Amino acid sequence: MTLAKRIRKALEAPFTRLGLAVVPRLPRRVVLALARFLGAVAYVFSARSRQLGLANLDVAFGDTKTPAEKRRILRASLGNFALVVLDLLWFSRQSAERIAQWFEAAPSLSAILEAPVPRVAVQGHFGNWELAARYAAAHIPLMSVAMPLKNPAVDRLLQQARQMTGQQIVAREGALKKLVRFLRHGGTVGLVLDQNTAPEEGGIFVDFFGKPVAVSPAAGTLAPLTGAEIAYVCARPRPDGTYLGEAPHRISPAEIAALGRDHAARELTRRITGFYEETIRAWPEYWLWSYKRWRFIPVGVPPAGFPFYAKPIPPIPGD
Repeated sequence: MTLAKRIRKALEAPFTRLGLAVVPRLPRRVVLALARFLGAVAYVFSARSRQLGLANLDVAFGDTKTPAEKRRILRASLGNFALVVLDLLWFSRQSAERIAQWFEAAPSLSAILEAPVPRVAVQGHFGNWELAARYAAAHIPLMSVAMPLKNPAVDRLLQQARQMTGQQIVAREGALKKLVRFLRHGGTVGLVLDQNTAPEEGGIFVDFFGKPVAVSPAAGTLAPLTGAEIAYVCARPRPDGTYLGEAPHRISPAEIAALGRDHAARELTRRITGFYEETIRAWPEYWLWSYKRWRFIPVGVPPAGFPFYAKPIPPIPGD
């Protein structure tokens, strides 16, 4: 580890504690302005975020959006991510009161929270995925899967903030038995599934904006196994600093059972990815574009049209 990385790691926990002490005391309008400022700074000074985000926007929208539109979307996206991080801290104070004031559940979301059944709730890195989970956990038993951060001290601080409304957090490794048990006892499992899952780790390829991406089939595996329904959930930011929580898509246990065990995981994963795409097309500025989403190119698929960072998956010897 380089000296710079060691220094950064040593400072991460103190700065997180400072953020937890300062950010929750800021007025809401200041938090919103700070998020916009940080997003603009990231766009100007983070060449990596800018390069990744614009490459991804080229894949998703091609010539249907102008370069100026793509730059605007990316700046807003970086500002939205800054707001997600700030809100993780800001809602840690007077959490119940602030969530009640600043988060509105649409009828589609209220309907699933008022009917606690075994359910796999899926989100993407859209809007404020952290706050949607915290809101849901205040109303129903919720267990979410999260990747631990590289810095254990920071991870502990953020996990405490996430769990303030009763959300249970489990690490991805070894989570399957816990998730199955939780679902069979009538709980809701929360998954964020718009991340890369390599084929050797169980990922399968489905289309996303016309290009294959590697996706975890976790929701499509858990639901048939436990008789749970699947609900797609998102929390969309609004200009006044509030959020609108929605559950625009649900797949019933009867629909899932009708697919059959052999085809359910792939078909459900395809449908869930389609839900993400539909939402992102409608409000692209709220999705996290600065991520290597099209990281893997399947065997036999031409690399043309993929972003610069995409790498072909080597064929399995003997195939």
